[in-house]
Amino acid sequence: MEKLVSIIIPAYNTEKYIGNCIESVIKQTYHNLEVIIVNDGSEDNTLGIITKARLRDNRVVVINQENNGPSAARNAGLKICRGDYVFFLDSDDWLIPNCIEKLISIEEEKKVDIIFFDYYKNFAGKDIEHFTYKKDFYYRVGKNSALWDMRTITPWGKLYSRKCIEGIYFDEQMKTAEDVDFNFRVYKQVKSAFYVHECLLHYRILEQSAIHGYDSNVESKFVYPIKKIYSYMKTDNLESLSAYYSFAAIAYIVICQNGVVRNNDISYTEKLKQIRSISTEEWVIDLFHNTKKINIPFSRKLIIFSSKIGLYSMMVIAATIRKKLKK
Repeated sequence: MEKLVSIIIPAYNTEKYIGNCIESVIKQTYHNLEVIIVNDGSEDNTLGIITKARLRDNRVVVINQENNGPSAARNAGLKICRGDYVFFLDSDDWLIPNCIEKLISIEEEKKVDIIFFDYYKNFAGKDIEHFTYKKDFYYRVGKNSALWDMRTITPWGKLYSRKCIEGIYFDEQMKTAEDVDFNFRVYKQVKSAFYVHECLLHYRILEQSAIHGYDSNVESKFVYPIKKIYSYMKTDNLESLSAYYSFAAIAYIVICQNGVVRNNDISYTEKLKQIRSISTEEWVIDLFHNTKKINIPFSRKLIIFSSKIGLYSMMVIAATIRKKLKK
């Protein structure tokens, strides 16, 4: 008998995209699906669209709740899902037709706890293939650190076996990095994983995305996640240490770029001043003392090393170049 896959889709004000997302799921070549769509207090026609989907396909389950954020929405789905496997999908993204069939086929052969896969970046209607690694590979505990890679930390982009996430939920107090916290806790229970070098999902990048635009409150949002993740990841285990400092490095870059560099209302000099101030925080000083443990792409390591020696201009230059490359 085919294994049941629970697909959990949190949805908030995505009437422009949710229809395409749902269609890509119900038209999957793998049919034994439980499609849980959680309307998180949408103020547009999102609920109407997903209600129609439920009437069309009895595999669709709709949860309607007050707006409590994506963590609460995913948790609502986790609490009722019945699948042997769990798959998270954002409501503005969509799947290629044989995504689930491909993943289940790999799972039946490899017998692992999690399968990671790659995706197409969709920006302004254009798809670009995105590959994290150059080929398929296994992950085994203690063999390599790929499982903890910050480039694959999102809840989407992977198929979880039910046993490895049983009893683990998203921290609803977190306003950012809730995916890091969730997966770090899951990974501590994972014995094996497999990465498939294939794009199986379309990831839509929106201008207003919290990880791509200016946010004046970004630094305060990271205070709790940094403290919590530090509390259980700062151990003698080298994988855990590397994972924590890699997360801290990305958090530092996001805080500086999204909270300072992308603020068009302040001068270049003021931006450097604010980055310098952030760099005196205790957790950032600790990060600078442990740069050898960071496992992130070289371009981002360069930003960290530059800030460590006071070259804060690299943070501004990197953000400027990245913005131009998107155009």
